[in-house]
Amino acid sequence: MTRALAAAGARGLLLGALIVVPGCRERPLELAYDLAARAPVAEHWSAAEVILFGAREADARLAGLDEQPASGPDGAYRAASREVRARLDWDAVRPRVAILDAAPWAGLEAQSVELFLNEQRLERQPMGAERRRYLVPLPSRAQRSGENVLRFVFSEAAKEGSHGRAAALYSLVIGSDADSSLLDLVERGAPSPFASVREGGVPGFDLVGPASLRFALLLPPSAELRFTPALHPLARRAAGSATFRVLLEREGGEERELWKQVVGAATPDPGEQVVRLEGAPGDAVRLTLAVEAAGGPRFAWGRFKAPRVLGRGSADPLRRAPLSVKDMARATSVRRGLARLGANVVLVVLDAARAREFGVYGYDRDTTPQIDRIASEGVVFERAYTPAVFTLAAMSSVWMSRYPDEIHPTSPFKSGLPPDQPSLAEVLSGPQIRTAGFVANGMAGKAYGLDRGFDEFFEVFKDLGTNADAFLKVVPPWIATHRDERFFAYVHFREPHFPYDPPPPWDTRFGPEGPIPVEARRDWEVFRRYNQGSAPFGPSELAHLVSLYDGNLGFVDHVVGALREALVAEGLWDRTVFIVTADHGEALHERGFTGHNVEVYETSAHIPLVVRLPPSAGVEPRRVSGLVSLLDVAPTIADVFGRLPTDRSSLSFRGRSLLPVIEGAAGRPAVLTRTVWESPRYALRDESYTYVLDTRSREALLFDRLADPDESRDLAAEKPVRAAAYRESIEAFLLEGEESHGGAAGEARLSREQCENLRTLGYVEECP
Repeated sequence: MTRALAAAGARGLLLGALIVVPGCRERPLELAYDLAARAPVAEHWSAAEVILFGAREADARLAGLDEQPASGPDGAYRAASREVRARLDWDAVRPRVAILDAAPWAGLEAQSVELFLNEQRLERQPMGAERRRYLVPLPSRAQRSGENVLRFVFSEAAKEGSHGRAAALYSLVIGSDADSSLLDLVERGAPSPFASVREGGVPGFDLVGPASLRFALLLPPSAELRFTPALHPLARRAAGSATFRVLLEREGGEERELWKQVVGAATPDPGEQVVRLEGAPGDAVRLTLAVEAAGGPRFAWGRFKAPRVLGRGSADPLRRAPLSVKDMARATSVRRGLARLGANVVLVVLDAARAREFGVYGYDRDTTPQIDRIASEGVVFERAYTPAVFTLAAMSSVWMSRYPDEIHPTSPFKSGLPPDQPSLAEVLSGPQIRTAGFVANGMAGKAYGLDRGFDEFFEVFKDLGTNADAFLKVVPPWIATHRDERFFAYVHFREPHFPYDPPPPWDTRFGPEGPIPVEARRDWEVFRRYNQGSAPFGPSELAHLVSLYDGNLGFVDHVVGALREALVAEGLWDRTVFIVTADHGEALHERGFTGHNVEVYETSAHIPLVVRLPPSAGVEPRRVSGLVSLLDVAPTIADVFGRLPTDRSSLSFRGRSLLPVIEGAAGRPAVLTRTVWESPRYALRDESYTYVLDTRSREALLFDRLADPDESRDLAAEKPVRAAAYRESIEAFLLEGEESHGGAAGEARLSREQCENLRTLGYVEECP
């Protein structure tokens, strides 16, 4: 797919994005889905066999390509190594032909490609210097019924980093050698399969019929489809014709046709069409746009111009939706009270603290009496989630108020804050506000640039160790020194993160000693063996693990209480906004895994978030049930200090201030959480469902959290349309991020200090 053009369609002018009826007081229709921009992530079907190399759904059939797709002015492609394999499944042996759309890698003017089908040599093709299509016969003698392997061997490869890149591969089309309509695609100017296009500045896409794109969507209120059908220019010159169709499928229902029209070369284009999409807001539907042959099999090449779904509000759960002026005004009195007070902010981050282990979130052990006490005076966000289940990405998202994939194309243990976007500390910088950071986890520290913008930054673990009580030696004295200034203090504890070795009396506060030996509690290799199933992990080990984790949590809760007392002693408690949260949660072997990084279930994604405001802010203690994210922390703190502009265009924050949410504004429509590495798992959570997508294996899970809060019963097979809608939402969001970063990321290497931080925390086994 042409990702650059598709994304440009999302940013360009779409006629009719706002439809206002004179005298009508209803909310005007607005753009809910730009289908041209969304086309690369829709399900595609063609009478011919089509592999789009730049589409994720093709990954399972391919080998020898870059893991990440890339995009350029000509469309989405995948960088190929010296040798590429494509797996093809055929039910019978018959003469076939393939059309390969490819270009040699930059600088390889003498490139050629040799093709083999099931290890039988077919031919060698010189590639020239530019992108073109190559016709390759696939004779019956080389085929077999079932799995076939088509192998491409390139003569040259350009060395870039650790990658030897030989070509850019766009698409592969396979069909009968007797199909003249297939051979037409080799002509200059013929459309690419499922190509995104722009005509006169208007985005759209071409379909080489018979073909269709099927979009899975959540309906907005008053939903309607708008588009203009037209023949491809070359099809019109060739006197072609095509039948355009629109079909709709509801969850559990039959697909039905909503609209149909034949467009021929002898007739003018019919103009913009409006198709009403009936259904309740939030219904999951599959919307199919199809092109079929009308007057004959050749040149059934159709174009959908400006295809979009309009409605009264967006239904895409991940579409950016800033709070309205009316909602922002809800917190006006709170802001005034905080401004009169000159309030400070203390942000406390517990590392790997899952919400369900806190008393205020319903835990039956008295693990967090101090935080529970603070919560009883403040606001408890019942459904707060992290954007990433590892510290570096989570804290980068806190400071930038953007999802990890928006900060970097990928988020491994390698990348810190991007230089072209302001961090929270930089937004607060100036003589009126003193900023300081105190961290016990190197993954949140200077090695990754997460100290950027702070006036002072203390890596407590380097001089005083990682235990929570080390903070009492530096944070209270700093508060006392700056008690007469307005300040923002960020305090990031290591606990309850591994090692699971709380000091006495916390080591036995919630259970007896053993059976996990003391020396094993600091040895990640022990827990790695548990995770791999190579060591026994019975009920007694599990009970001890949980009691040790709870002990870590109880220990750090005790120190949080001491920080409160330090503020009280300086007369600052009622002048301070005190926030307690976590960077991510922790799995404690619920699904046979202990730790974080690789799971996005509730245990790893659901985090505590408590905001205690000074009494003069006029906010009574309460609980807020709306969905919120760590992305909302920076805008909230900026709002407290009066540094959140009314014109949000001057900041790149995706998050929203929680002050209006505290005062009754709605939470987020959905939150997104990811794991580590370049092909991660993602979890999309809305008000009712959790959808988990593994981008490497394409495995997907769907849970009804209201009926199944432990996310144990997969409904993806029972609700395939809803599952598909969530998949498209995630992949459309990622596509937008790829476009903003200009394609795949380059390589990064770990420094020695970064690697040692990882090794200490159990993320890597050894450093080179």
